Amino acid sequence: MFKNEITVRFSECDSLGHVNNSNYFIYFEESRKELFQIFNPNLSINTWNLIVASTQCDFIREISYAQKVYVYTWISRTGTSSFIIEHAIQDENKNWIARGRAILASFDFTEKKSVPLTSAILERLLEHKEGPQGVPPLR
Repeated sequence: MFKNEITVRFSECDSLGHVNNSNYFIYFEESRKELFQIFNPNLSINTWNLIVASTQCDFIREISYAQKVYVYTWISRTGTSSFIIEHAIQDENKNWIARGRAILASFDFTEKKSVPLTSAILERLLEHKEGPQGVPPLR
């Protein structure tokens, strides 16, 4: 499992005073950086080899400007060429803020098709199968 700390920036808040819903997906994406490095250690766009096939977010509580949150990221399932990433956001008081999921696929941009996950990558992904304790289920 990966854990990423984020402090909410002013620009991420909307006129209602809380984080706009689209930013939760940005938090999830940013929290996948270490996972991206399993596929692309230098994070080079020229050799990028992943696509997002699907993404989801369940909003549980609001978060506000300057609030510190933690994004947990783990792998719940692997397939031949794709895998499911789970996300959960928690605040400093241990309240669950959001739950998310993304399906990513190993992809060859030259051939424009998905490619099988290598055994080495599968092994690395499986090191991150444990999620945080007490995480709420997706709706």
